[in-house]
This record gives sequence, C-alpha cells and structure tokens, in this order.
Amino acid sequence: MAKALANVTKSISSVVSNAFSMSISASNETKLMNEVLATRAHDSTDIQFRPILQVIKDIFNPALPKVDAIANVDSSKDKTTEPNLEGALSTHACIIYKISCEMSCRCAGIAHIHATTLSIFNLLSSYSWESIGVLSVAALAANFGELWLVAQLSTTNQLAKSVSLLKQLPSGLTDQANKVKYEVLTTLIVTIVSVVEYIIRFKELRNQHITLEVPALTEALSKVPIAIYWTVRSVVACGIMITSLVGSTPDQQVPSTVDAPEISVVTNKIKDILSYLNNSYKLCVHYIDEYKKEMQSYDKLVQIVESSLDQITILSALINFTKDSVAPLFDGSTKKKVQIDELKGKNTFFLVSDLDIQMEELEILCEIYEKESRRDIHYEIVWFPIIDITWDEATLKKYEQLRLKMKWLSIENPSSIKAPVIRYIKEKWHFAKKTILAVLDTKGKVVEQNALHKVQVSGSFECFFKKDREIWSDQKTWNLEWLVTGIFDEITEWAKEKKYICLYGGEDIKWVKEFVVQVKRVAASAGIAIELVYMGTSNAAEHADEIIKNIQKDQTHTLRSRKSMWLFWSRLESMLRVKVQSGKTVKEDKLMREVLMTLTYDGSGQGWAIIGGGPETNILVKAKGDLILECFAKFEQWKEKGSQKGMFLQAINEWLGKAHSEKKHCNKLTFPMIDGHVLDIVECPDCGHPMEKYVTYKCCITK
Repeated sequence: MAKALANVTKSISSVVSNAFSMSISASNETKLMNEVLATRAHDSTDIQFRPILQVIKDIFNPALPKVDAIANVDSSKDKTTEPNLEGALSTHACIIYKISCEMSCRCAGIAHIHATTLSIFNLLSSYSWESIGVLSVAALAANFGELWLVAQLSTTNQLAKSVSLLKQLPSGLTDQANKVKYEVLTTLIVTIVSVVEYIIRFKELRNQHITLEVPALTEALSKVPIAIYWTVRSVVACGIMITSLVGSTPDQQVPSTVDAPEISVVTNKIKDILSYLNNSYKLCVHYIDEYKKEMQSYDKLVQIVESSLDQITILSALINFTKDSVAPLFDGSTKKKVQIDELKGKNTFFLVSDLDIQMEELEILCEIYEKESRRDIHYEIVWFPIIDITWDEATLKKYEQLRLKMKWLSIENPSSIKAPVIRYIKEKWHFAKKTILAVLDTKGKVVEQNALHKVQVSGSFECFFKKDREIWSDQKTWNLEWLVTGIFDEITEWAKEKKYICLYGGEDIKWVKEFVVQVKRVAASAGIAIELVYMGTSNAAEHADEIIKNIQKDQTHTLRSRKSMWLFWSRLESMLRVKVQSGKTVKEDKLMREVLMTLTYDGSGQGWAIIGGGPETNILVKAKGDLILECFAKFEQWKEKGSQKGMFLQAINEWLGKAHSEKKHCNKLTFPMIDGHVLDIVECPDCGHPMEKYVTYKCCITK
C-alpha cells in the first residue's frame, strides 16, 4: 500500500477519532464501560445480521424512509430469502421479546436509563458486540412497529381502535400535539439504525479483507464497544419516548416533553458516533479501492518484468519512465540528467538501499567502480533509494548529498518511485533495509536478485559475469592471506619475514588486555616473533573505537579505519552468503565451515583469535576468547613442543583439541536473512550438533 495513502488515511482517521473521543468525554465513560464490560461472557455468539437487519428496515421504512437514505444503503440488495429470514428470527425471537419487555417494564423514567441499558447487556452477555446492537434495535423495531400499526389502523379497523383506546394511543402520531416528540424519536431511530448498519459493514470489511491492514478499519473496530453502548442506551431512550406517546397517569415518571437533558445527551452522542463511523467507512473504502488499483498495477509490473524481453520496456516500468517524462536519471560523474537510453545494451546493477547506507560499504563500491570504469566494461549501476517515510524537503536534501558521493547513475526524482515498484523490490528481490545489488542483463531479465556479496568478496563487478565455480577457482583453502588481502598490507611483509600473526577481536576490554599480555609473554618464552592485529567486532564499531584507544599503548596493531574493519567482516559474511546461494553445505565445504566458525565465535559476544604465519604455512589456529586465553595462560603444559621451531601452532592445536572435548560451550550466530530466508540448519562449529534457531530483532544506532 502506498505510503502517501497510508499517511493521509492515518491523519484523517486521527482527526475523526479525536472528534469521536471529545464528543463522548463529557460523561464518565470509563466507569460506564467498566460496568458494561463486567457483563461480558468469554464466548461471543454471532447472529445472522443481515436478515434481521432487513426486517428492522422493513418495519421502520413505512414511517421512516430516511433509514436507508442516511446509511446510504440500497435496501434491495439486502433482501433475504424467506428460509434464511425465518431461521434467523426463530432462533432469536425469544431474546428479542425479552429485550422488548425489559424496555417496556423498566422504562419508568430517564433516571433509570443506564440501569435499563445494563440489564439489556446482561441479557445479551454471551453475544458479540455487533449482535447486541442488532438485537437491541430489533426489539425497538418491534415496539415501534406495534405502536405505528395500531395508530395507522385505528380509524378503519375496530380491533385496532379498541387496542388504541385501551392504551390511550393518540389519534395520530404526527398530529401537532405529538409532532415535536415524534420528530425527535424518528430522528434518533434513523441515526441508531445507521450506526448499526455501519458497525455491521465494518465487520464485513474485516472478514473480506482479513489479511489487509486498513488503519481506519482497525481504528473503527476499536470503537465498536463504546458505539454499541451508546446504541443500546439510545434504544432505551427511544423506548422512553415511545412510552411517552402512550397515555399515562400523572404519578408515572414519564417525561412529558422531549427536551429532557438525557434525551439530548444520547441524541448528540449517537450523532457524533454516526459521523465518525461514516467518515471512517469512507476512508476504508478509499483505502481498499486504492489497494486494489495498486494490486492491479503490481500484477502488471510483475508481468512486464518477468515476461518481457525488451530491456527498455522493463527498465521504464521499474524507473516509472514514460514518453512524457523528463530525463529520469542523474549521472554522478557528469552531474547531468540523462535519459533511460543510457542503459540500453548494458548489464544493469540496481543498487537498492535506504538513506542510511553504510559509508564504508559505499566507499568500497565506489573504489571498485572507479577502478573498473576505466576499462571497456558494458555495465552500469543505478542507485534506487527506498525509504519508509515521506520524501519531504529534508529527506530529499539528504538524498542529493548522498548521490553526489556516487559516480554512477541514480534516480533523478526518488519520490516518483511508485508503490508497486517498491513492493516488487521488497517481495521479489527481498530488500528489507540491508543493501542489495540486483542484476539485469542486456535484455532486462533479472538474472540475480543480489550480487552485492560476490562483488564485495572479489572486489569486482565483473565477477558476476563468471560462474560461481570460477569466482572461487583461485581460493580453495582457508588461510591468513585471503582473510586480510587488501585490508592490512603489512601482513604480507610479516609473512615473508616468517613472523607469526594473530588476528583477534571482541568488545570485552578486560579480556583484550589480558589476552595481549599473555600472548606477548608466551611469544617471549617460546622465542618467536608474533604480531597482533585487533580486528574489532562485526556489529559494535563504537566499542571498537574505545578499545583501540586503550590498546594502542600496548603496541598491538589496529586497522587504520572503520572501512577496513567493516571490509574484514563483510568479506566473511559475503563469503557465507555466496556459499549458501550456490547450494553449498557446511559439511562439504571446508571454507564455508571455517567462515561460519569465525562468525559464530564473534557472535558469542566474547573475544576470539585466529593465529597463522611463521614457518607453519599450512596451519591456522582459531578459538573463542576464553579457550585461547586459557591455552596461553597454561603455556607450561605445551611449552616443550611449542618452543620447537615450526611447532608453535601445532602445539596450540593439540592443546585446543583436547580442551574442546572437556569444555562445555554455548555458541551463537547472528546472521541476517539471505534473500528473504534464514539458514535452515547451522551446525555448531565445536560439536557439530544442529544449532537451535531463534528470532532476533535488532536496531543499532551508531551515529
């Protein structure tokens, strides 16, 4: 559903709702509703609303033709077959009669109107709110119908005349003497029936569109209990007025006029409620109509994108370009507007993100793009911004500032991106805030929903045009050089010098300091040269900054920028994503297993370490923080072997292998969804058992 429509309906609904609340806030509603709620049973029986409602209208219409007009109802559409009618009424005739008697017997005066209302709620305690409204109005219709029928026939029918004499009914309900009373009564009845009609409509809308979130409908349904209370109370007030039209003795507490404050209160309340429901219903209908239009537009877009073989047709549908449109794209390199034909015959990468795209991620993509754009490469990138808020002036300004950092193309007017396109990207390309890079070939066909991770791992947009096996043909083993190539160049020099290299991370400053001390102590005792490089954590850059400040004085190395730190973790995550997308499993792919283990260690929230280099080029040690720290703290247990030339890493691995079998462990892995799905099975890197799956919702604000 379009954000603009949702915002408008939400705004209008809020105004209407406030008006509703203000209109009924004069009375002690909280107290009244608590008393009503105390009558409710756990079960809520629904009745057949439409057949009974049709009988109600048939009774009121001869005297009150406005019943259908005010509710905007075509009564012919609601005509019900006799079997349904008889079945609906036979089941509930007894309860309708009881309500009718309750109104007739207890309507001794205005002072008892709330008590009478509560007694009706007690009678209907097991019925749904909507059913209470319909049955109460049905009882009112029965009482009114009887009065109207006798009054109409009393001049021509002896039986009716006799009944009229016994009840002392007026000779004409609309005579001058009863005119004011009758007008107030009929106006109130028309309003009551209209309110009940709308309440039934809302229930029917919910049943018809159960999967659709309609803000105005949700809001209106929340008001149904209070609306039903005032409906029943208004029904009771009508009962009082009907009684006032019947002959009465002076000692009866029946209002002789219709200007009693209570009658005025219920009349104003029910009118306000009707106004609210009327406006809410219009909002609902408008919202649903717009949703249906968007559904049609979405289906048409899907058909174009997934069926057409014409590149420009597909791109035009996604970018919302028409012949009458101005140039829809902005070229970041020339700072000029360009036509969609700029993409003709080129593979097109759609970079989809919100406005909180990570700067490190953007910088790396820019570096790759600028490096390759000097060659004769037939591809182009288009930044497609998708946000969950309105494109106001401040948001547009932020967008324009961001696109100036990009050398590729971007959407000239991001507010022109239509809701069906946004839905397509979210549902078909599985965009959910995290940046993706969808790829369309020269025919406009979507050949990959997210190639971002392949680009990040390989450092090339060209990599996409190779098959998966070709992407990894140069990288089949897990080693230190692959982990840090392009991130920390000094490691290459250290490796040539046969130095051992320890990458470590975590956000526990106490563990970090103790680990550094232990490593340096062991290195000195074993007579080896070892370089330590702090790699931070995958999701806590702000903690890393604090730790870096504390460890720099310990002469341990740190990455020069957050971008380098982000690239290290992004490379690991990207590697795992590509492996999953290509159908690899942890059991059959060693590289995937090692990556998963490192991410799992980081996800534990503790420290971790990976050690390689030296003369032992084929060995790479890795472990969680508590275990590796204990290993170095107990150096004396493996000192003899670890001090031998070329045996340092092997000795650590032997100690860790033994410790793993004796130690309890609790591993965690926090990993985003891959193309809209979570990993089905992830095996524990320590014991090989399937890890339990939980759902985590995260919001990390680091700026």
